[in-house]
Amino acid sequence: MMVQSMKPEEIASLILECHLNKTPAIEAIANFRIDIQLDYSGRMAKGAYRLWRNRRNVGRKKIGCFDFKIFRKENNEFLPMVHDRIITDVGSKVNKNSLEQVFLGKDPHELGCDKDAMVVLQEAQLTMLEQEINWGDECFQSWSRFLPSKGKRPRDFVMAYFRRIYSEPDFLKGIYRQRAPSGTFNTLPPPYGKEWKPYQEPDKTDAMPWLTGELLECFRKVANTMPDNPEYAKSY
Repeated sequence: MMVQSMKPEEIASLILECHLNKTPAIEAIANFRIDIQLDYSGRMAKGAYRLWRNRRNVGRKKIGCFDFKIFRKENNEFLPMVHDRIITDVGSKVNKNSLEQVFLGKDPHELGCDKDAMVVLQEAQLTMLEQEINWGDECFQSWSRFLPSKGKRPRDFVMAYFRRIYSEPDFLKGIYRQRAPSGTFNTLPPPYGKEWKPYQEPDKTDAMPWLTGELLECFRKVANTMPDNPEYAKSY
């Protein structure tokens, strides 16, 4: 059944169920396909212990076990999510207040936007969710500068980029790109330092991580049933 949209915890539950049941894709969200990276087949898993991650991810043996890829349907094709494109689209097609509501966990389809803006908001939500699932404090997550244990949210990373595009529409041209541990180039660096302070979520905020409470416990339990990332034994 095709659904218009969902809240992030509902999509996270779907992703968890797909990994548990070895379901290769989610096609229930209008205008999107989510490819489930089963059995540590994704880039997140393959680069989990390379370069700087080798030191940061000691003991995190399940990184990448819940990875997924986001594709947006456009002109009968499915385009992979690319950070530069979604950041630019957010700045040009989405009302900032609507984006902030999605950051807080609102369903994009409850915000009264037109279709084009709704699709962009949905992709922004999925981009945030990818960071919430794959980055953090858990054994199945890679280390991040935006740890829930430090009062942050993994999605703070991309949200800082989204916020900055509104006040500096061309700023991405001046961002120095990194090489990801997975080997891919053109990776955005963490939004960290003085220039990023105006765009980061304040220390005192009602915004919570999206994997919390019972949902987080479910992810932990399923991760414990999975084999370790095979790259772990090769790396330590």
